[in-house]
Amino acid sequence: MTSRNKVVQGVAVAAVVTATALSAPSPAAAHEAKPGGRTHQACRGVTVDRSAPVISRATVLIKAPLTTIWHLHTDIDAWDTWIPEITPARKKTPGPLRQGSVFEWSPQNMHVTSTVKSVAPRRCTAWAAPVNGIDGIHLFTFEQVKGGVLATTEESWAGAPAEADVPGNQTALDTGLADWMKRLKNTAESTSCGKPPAAAPAASFAQRPARQPTTQG
Repeated sequence: MTSRNKVVQGVAVAAVVTATALSAPSPAAAHEAKPGGRTHQACRGVTVDRSAPVISRATVLIKAPLTTIWHLHTDIDAWDTWIPEITPARKKTPGPLRQGSVFEWSPQNMHVTSTVKSVAPRRCTAWAAPVNGIDGIHLFTFEQVKGGVLATTEESWAGAPAEADVPGNQTALDTGLADWMKRLKNTAESTSCGKPPAAAPAASFAQRPARQPTTQG
């Protein structure tokens, strides 16, 4: 496998998100916008790239306290306890996760530097990190509902590598986001019950197949 293909596979396998332009923040917190009739998640005005060829979403109901879920999601230095395939991961900006925070992580041994674009505490996050020609945006939103917390993640990929194989990249992203949310659910629910986290799903970050784009951005 070429070094270029390894990078692209790492993007698919780890659900890496990238962006070069984001909408300006607004006073709104986590909510849904409806561009062109299609509903998208939003975090203080930041949404996915609505025109991107690859957009995916995954939602789970987590029966655990919102504070537990938020801590797992934002404690990036501890991601290795439940998503070891994308670590080491380290927050470079001191203090709570906030707009402008920078963190580094290592999907498939790549070095990725992400910048947080928007945060509403215990409501939503949006971050970005350009990777080898793929531009994208990754959002997480959390809503307290009857029976638990509705957690949703949405991500878009744009750029030549994404366009080169839209069906393959769509499948890889769909699988990656679903796996990420299953792990968050399993870990949060196990933590709140005082039990060890459940074993990772069979379609893990390290095992997912990914088709390779034929061009590079």
